[in-house]
Amino acid sequence: MAAEKSAVVGAFVLGALAIVVAAVLFFGGTRFFERSTHAVVLFDGSVAGLDVGAPVTFRGFRIGAVQDIVVHLSSEGWGRTYVYIEAQPSKILLESAGSPTIPTVDELVTKGLRAQLALQSFVTSQLRVDLDFQPGTPAKLVVVDTGGVPQIPSVQSGLERLQNAITELPLQDLAQSTLHALATGERLMDHLNAKLDPLVEKMESTLDAATVTMQTAAQAAARLQVDGSRTLAAADQLLDHAQRQVDSRGAEIATTLDAIRSAARDIGAVADSTNSLVDRRSRFRGDLEAAMRDLAASASSLRGFAQEVERNPATLVRGTGQ
Repeated sequence: MAAEKSAVVGAFVLGALAIVVAAVLFFGGTRFFERSTHAVVLFDGSVAGLDVGAPVTFRGFRIGAVQDIVVHLSSEGWGRTYVYIEAQPSKILLESAGSPTIPTVDELVTKGLRAQLALQSFVTSQLRVDLDFQPGTPAKLVVVDTGGVPQIPSVQSGLERLQNAITELPLQDLAQSTLHALATGERLMDHLNAKLDPLVEKMESTLDAATVTMQTAAQAAARLQVDGSRTLAAADQLLDHAQRQVDSRGAEIATTLDAIRSAARDIGAVADSTNSLVDRRSRFRGDLEAAMRDLAASASSLRGFAQEVERNPATLVRGTGQ
């Protein structure tokens, strides 16, 4: 009976172990038996926020975790932090002529693999170790005893560079400069207040004078409006009177216009008669030209007789026959 119970218990234990192994193989596959790659990263600065078990990522993709963190202190007082990481080598493959191969840490470092601290969350301020290729950065390997663990060079992250820049800022000088600037601004404000008070008073007096001027202009405009209304009324009366005069004298003006038209017609008739008299083909002009020629001949004979009398006055007594 006891033997049967032992057999049942043994079978149950073997079944449980078989289930556990099957679950591990189902959820983890062959990776459970995969050999991990170990490396160490040396940091000179603070690693506050980095804990054991923190993720190790390659360009943001998790490939492992932090295995251990050890601080090495020197006799001079400075310290260096050793961060041991564990990664799955199958996560990074090296392309070659044949099939992809799993590179070693030294091969990856030669190709520019570098490690730096990166922020996991702004809320918790927890850090992770981020791996990436940076061929342009020098491989600063520290000659120390790492117990045969390959070393990955570390580079400063953007957060560390920002912290160092803030640390190196001359905060005391900046504070003194700020206080000096504030004191200068305060003196400037006092000076401006001293200058602005008289200016404000002048502006107030100017506004008062402008207000009086505007009131005077408004009164003058009101008077001009009244005078303009009176002038317009007088002009309307004058136009009405002129209209009545024109209406009453309309008959006389019409008679005068008829007389002017009649005189214009008479003047036109006289002009036509005059034009007919002086026309070249008119008889009056021919008679007038003949009379003018006779008169010219008589004037010529008279001129000749006068010249003869002037030469010989005796002609008047004896006559021209002698």
